Amino acid sequence: MNRFFEVVDRCGVARDDEPYFEDGLKEIVRSHELSLKISSKKPTDPDYRELLNELFQTELDESVSIVSPFYCDNGCRVKFGKNITINKGATFLSPGIIEIEDDVLIGPDVKIATVNHDLNDRHHQYFFKKVTIKKNAWICIGAIICPGVTIGENSVVGAGAVVTKDVPDNVVVGGNPAKIIKQI
Repeated sequence: MNRFFEVVDRCGVARDDEPYFEDGLKEIVRSHELSLKISSKKPTDPDYRELLNELFQTELDESVSIVSPFYCDNGCRVKFGKNITINKGATFLSPGIIEIEDDVLIGPDVKIATVNHDLNDRHHQYFFKKVTIKKNAWICIGAIICPGVTIGENSVVGAGAVVTKDVPDNVVVGGNPAKIIKQI
């Protein structure tokens, strides 16, 4: 296993001045190069699916649809269910793991981050927290999902929302920071 991810999974914190950080940078470069290739293609191109599988280091279910352009900095850290649609312009900053369950819709220009800088040592220390998007959730255009957040089953994150805390099942949230607007 990649030493960088061993540290991230064990501690949730990493420093860029430690030797293990090089392993993390190798995955970022690999994922960045593949993201650029994917983003230069149409989803109907013959090798599009192969590039996605290479990026995520898995055989994506045929029901998973990702529209280019798309960016992911740690493809090996994204886990997919089935029947998922990710619209154009999505950005996944995923060293802390992103898990997307079945039947999820992710709108255009959605940003999901699993990493943040330390407040006092922002140039060298990073914190990592998993993001989970539960079954049948819908993340609308331009939403931002922050590290450590779980989006509940059947919930909707409104357009442009900034989600800083867990979203319970069966609600609509919106705003910055996102708050519950109504029950579904």
